[in-house]
Amino acid sequence: MALLRHLALRCRDVEVSRRFYEQAIGFRFIGYRSSTGTGSIDLTDGTLNITLLPYAGQRADFEEGDEYIHFGIYVDDLQAAWHRLKGSGAPGVKTVKGRNEIDQDAPPELAFKVTDPDGNVIDVTGDPGEWRGIEV
Repeated sequence: MALLRHLALRCRDVEVSRRFYEQAIGFRFIGYRSSTGTGSIDLTDGTLNITLLPYAGQRADFEEGDEYIHFGIYVDDLQAAWHRLKGSGAPGVKTVKGRNEIDQDAPPELAFKVTDPDGNVIDVTGDPGEWRGIEV
């Protein structure tokens, strides 16, 4: 079986995105990719590596549900993640049930969505059964 271990995201400002993924999400900074000479950054959660790649081109903003790709993370304390992300000023922190937004001030029971500084949608869940076939 193949295992997903790397994801690359294009970013308008890799340092802004680095702070978001380190401070608000909780990934660990590994280092700069000096071999590429582009200012790319690697972060990890200990299992998955994310590379942040500088991107100066045109980018379209999509609403959640219309984006090309989004990804999900599991957290062991959903309430703490909710408060950390809300407190960070991260855009688009919202609880959803189906496609309908619900009370945005109350911490969610099972999951919520957030957008990173470049508009990438991230599903955040504290439910280990959120994605079929995944063991946490």
